[in-house]
Amino acid sequence: MKKALVQFLKLAIPISLGIYLVVTIYNDLNAEQREALFYSFEEANYFWVGLAFAMGLLSHYIRGYRWKFQLEAMGYQTHSLNNFMAVMIGYIVNLVLPRVGEVSRAASIAKYEKIPFQKSFGSILSERALDAIVLLTITGTTVLLQFSILESFVNDAGNSFLKKLNSPLLWILGALAVLAIPVSLFVFKRFRSNAFISKIAELVNGLAEGLRSILRMEKGWLYVLSTIAIWALYVGMFWICFFALEETADLTVSAVFAGFVLGSFAVVLVPGGIGAFPVAIMQGLIIYGVAGETGFALGWIIWFSQTLMIVLFGGLSMIYMPIYNKKHAHVATGIPKT
Repeated sequence: MKKALVQFLKLAIPISLGIYLVVTIYNDLNAEQREALFYSFEEANYFWVGLAFAMGLLSHYIRGYRWKFQLEAMGYQTHSLNNFMAVMIGYIVNLVLPRVGEVSRAASIAKYEKIPFQKSFGSILSERALDAIVLLTITGTTVLLQFSILESFVNDAGNSFLKKLNSPLLWILGALAVLAIPVSLFVFKRFRSNAFISKIAELVNGLAEGLRSILRMEKGWLYVLSTIAIWALYVGMFWICFFALEETADLTVSAVFAGFVLGSFAVVLVPGGIGAFPVAIMQGLIIYGVAGETGFALGWIIWFSQTLMIVLFGGLSMIYMPIYNKKHAHVATGIPKT
């Protein structure tokens, strides 16, 4: 019961926050701004949205394709279609159960490609770590190249952070976090035979092996090219949507990257970016002179198209993956390389 309540709160709190942001922003719009908001939806050129939909789907396929190289470096042969369907299953599960998608993705590939769960899950965690590094690099580059425009925004965020540093509670939590490191190491060493501790240790080892596999893979250059392609498509599908609205079609690359960074962090902080994503896009584009209602509409258009793609292809993957592997049982062997 307690576990179910915790899971419910993990889902309900961030989604409630997203809904609160949307309702608050909408209520702050006057009648003229609301009319402009709905006009943007009606007049949008959805050809560009459809193109972004296709680019997003391609990026997810390449993510599955890239995963293949990492698993090969760990000693397992997999098939691109299974990898892609597992990726899509992970995305759709994340929309409903935050952070559970990675588990579902690992479980799917483990079941049909006969790969130990700990290893498949570890490879996903290492992949996420790499994605975080890429996103932080894009964020840092965006801020540095546009500091004159984003200076006030950065200063406000920095001042807010410094104020929080003065909180005694934050210092206590920081000290406890530092203390937790040696305590955790001691517990792991002392109670390694415990079933629960052993499972955690296996996951940590899987993560470490996943990171090592990136360094030792034979087709490392293909892995790097795939990573570049994934992020280029992420930015591209975001940018393409700007052409859907006349008011945003001529915005600079700087505005695109600012919106992309804020939107990405909104998705990280709120499951699926529900509510928070359009608000983040709106706030980012206001800096570049775009009316709030226009940025709000653009954010919803981008969010809805990409979420629809995940729901559609994630759902199809859930249905088709067991059918595909039943028909091709001789293909999905999952036999380790010798």
